[in-house]
Amino acid sequence: MGKGDDAISFMAFTKVQGPCQTTDMLLSRIPVRVIAENVHEYQAFADILGNGSAGALTLALESEVPYVTLVCPSGMGQYDPAGGPAVILGGRRDDDAEDEQRRNMPIPAALADVLTALEGVAQDAVDTAEPRQHNGWTLEPVRLTLRSPDGRVITLTDTEVRLLAILFDVQGEELDKDTLLQRVWGYRPGLDTHTLETHVYRLRQKIETNPTSPTFLMTTEAGYRLQ
Repeated sequence: MGKGDDAISFMAFTKVQGPCQTTDMLLSRIPVRVIAENVHEYQAFADILGNGSAGALTLALESEVPYVTLVCPSGMGQYDPAGGPAVILGGRRDDDAEDEQRRNMPIPAALADVLTALEGVAQDAVDTAEPRQHNGWTLEPVRLTLRSPDGRVITLTDTEVRLLAILFDVQGEELDKDTLLQRVWGYRPGLDTHTLETHVYRLRQKIETNPTSPTFLMTTEAGYRLQ
């Protein structure tokens, strides 16, 4: 959807839904980034998130990292799927294109439902921020670091953390490539891409003593696992 009347009509729809109640959350404050080219879309959500009527949800300051991004229909061209947790307005409800960090919402949508989705995605993201351990390795998502059994501290990217967190969670079990592509990047199963292989290659350069003969991040017949 572009920046014309459809986008404005959508915002008019959301604004007539009345006061919205957010669900009880463990988070006391949830910074939200709003992506929109249409000024009406952006301002409508900025007002809601900025006036205290959205519970823990609040408009993220320029100086802070948002817990979740709200992608408005006019902002789709600016959205980077690798940019972290997001609720996408106007996205298709296709389970193959979603994961725990990205939620598509067709429009029109009730404002209360949008805010509830933002809370849910943010809470899932915080849950994934918990430290993880496996065979002497320690992953600390908040610090973007991985500590090896011999004490090396390796700095990771956000995407590398998400990839490793999923592998840590299954404690050495194999995860196939389609599952990893869908959960980390939101790609459809069967998509022909080298994104995963490229990230694994770069990650091994950081964490393995001999990247050509890995001992921790292992390749399997269908995908990858941790040793």
